[in-house]
Amino acid sequence: MRPQERQPAEAELRGLARHAVGLVALTYFLLVFGASVRVHGAGLACPDWPLCFGRVVPPIDFGVALEFGHRVVAGVVSLGFLWLGARVWTHRAALGATTWRLVVLAAAVLALQVVLGGLTVLELLAEWTVTSHLLAGNTFCLTLLLVALRVAEARRPVDRAPVGAGLRAASVGLAVLVAGQLALGGLVSSSHAGLACGTWPTCDGTTWFPTFSGLVGLQVTHRIMAYLVLAAGLVPLALTGGRGRAGRAAWLVFGAILLQATIGISNVLLRMPVEITLAHTAGAAAVVLSTTWLAYEAWRAPLGASHVVPRAPAVAEEGVA
Repeated sequence: MRPQERQPAEAELRGLARHAVGLVALTYFLLVFGASVRVHGAGLACPDWPLCFGRVVPPIDFGVALEFGHRVVAGVVSLGFLWLGARVWTHRAALGATTWRLVVLAAAVLALQVVLGGLTVLELLAEWTVTSHLLAGNTFCLTLLLVALRVAEARRPVDRAPVGAGLRAASVGLAVLVAGQLALGGLVSSSHAGLACGTWPTCDGTTWFPTFSGLVGLQVTHRIMAYLVLAAGLVPLALTGGRGRAGRAAWLVFGAILLQATIGISNVLLRMPVEITLAHTAGAAAVVLSTTWLAYEAWRAPLGASHVVPRAPAVAEEGVA
């Protein structure tokens, strides 16, 4: 009788995990969709907020379709999050207090994101609102990823190999650099400094870092930070040797950073075509999410070799696959 009583809980946790992953994917799409609104110059296609031209459903043209569509998808994400929060609360005993705290944090970030979305319109796409909107959106997405990881692990516990303190420190340092680079990228985009340096690897055809002032200085700082992020991405890979769960996360992080750097260079050399610009936004969100996963693995794993627990290799490998 007891196995039959567990099965509904297992099925519900599986459904909850799938919903959480789906919500991460939809939020990721929303981030890229938001970039599409920006690059097509449709950020003020709906000049008011929360309505559009004073209507719940406005007359549609291309720009309005983008901006209004972005709002609709954001609404769907919000409703999906409310359902997720309700289910996490229902299963909080199985999921643990930390998972519920992450949901509360995500709710606070989502509320801030809604306010920033309105201010972005009302403040006529001011640089600080656009950049803050980007940062809050990515923060909400990464928090959802943490919730999804916690739910998946509550359903199927993971046996992790021990890690060193260096990996934990490296994951935190990388996360700080990625956050700084994301903020710089938002400022470059919102201030239209994407082509302030029109060549690569030099900025003006002759000098790598000609100045640190004005729009050129902003683009130069963004490039320097990109080089630092790329170098920092190598550290977890070296510390893990690319092995284990943390090693796989380190490979994913470095691959995402390398791809993002390639897209960024292409954006300059090809003079910022829409497709490459959107890919750059998608790449930035991928770097954020993969860095989040790396930090999660580094901090969930036991610390130090003394924590090694004997285990059956075949069963362990099957559990982490």
